[in-house]
Amino acid sequence: MTFVLSAVGVSAQDNGLNPVYKVQLTDITYQKNEVKKKVTVGKVLSVMADVVEGRVTDINNEEYIPLARNRVMEGLTHVRRLQVVEDSEASDAKYQVSAVLTDIAATRKVKAYDRKDSKGREYTETKTYYGAIASVALHFTNLQTGEVTTSTLSGRCSEYSLARSADEAIRSALDELSDNIYEYYNECYPIRANIIERGIEKKDKTKELYIDVGSRFIGEDIHFDVFVVGQVAGRETRKQIGRIRVRETLGDDISLCKVQKGGKEIKAAFDRGDAIVAISTD
Repeated sequence: MTFVLSAVGVSAQDNGLNPVYKVQLTDITYQKNEVKKKVTVGKVLSVMADVVEGRVTDINNEEYIPLARNRVMEGLTHVRRLQVVEDSEASDAKYQVSAVLTDIAATRKVKAYDRKDSKGREYTETKTYYGAIASVALHFTNLQTGEVTTSTLSGRCSEYSLARSADEAIRSALDELSDNIYEYYNECYPIRANIIERGIEKKDKTKELYIDVGSRFIGEDIHFDVFVVGQVAGRETRKQIGRIRVRETLGDDISLCKVQKGGKEIKAAFDRGDAIVAISTD
């Protein structure tokens, strides 16, 4: 699977702080038997070694490659600063990203439980549990510098979920993989907003405020950390002073936010005339 990323021109709806990158998805490859005992990618997911036990051998995992490709595409589509495009739209590539499915595996565990019926007679009940794992390695190559950055992301369906078959477990793991892709890359490419106006204030605290990013990039309930911005030796400095949540998007480039933390510090920064910015956390 190959992605090509290139910068998209800043639109009139953007505040200039959030360049968007084009993503071209072509093919996907699958390399068997490369599962690791533990895969950790930032805050995304930790996959434990117990998925290796009891592997289901009567499933052709390669049949899931088209579905895996769709889930990777879906994950990238939901990244706020990535734009999935057709081949004809790819130009001025900055990154080339190859992706390899390193594992699609199902597990089956059968457990026996000692039971008693209504008359006190003992019997053994068996239950079958299905789990699965789906992992993909994404290799970002900077075409200008040649630098390569690799991220391995995984989705997992627990053996103790409600999956009734290996097929259902694999599909559930691929769904989670899609979610983890966009959550991870939304953290890699956060949204940055200027705080442009104070809203409701009570006593010495700011309760609401407005930012210059709206429905073009975000929806309701997105969280931002709030910073006072300064300069030291020509470099930007940031000091965190609070946290906000988007209450309502009021247009392409404006949103009303509720202050969740640091209302007193934010009001003081407004009163001093400080430059205040917000950076998304999810």
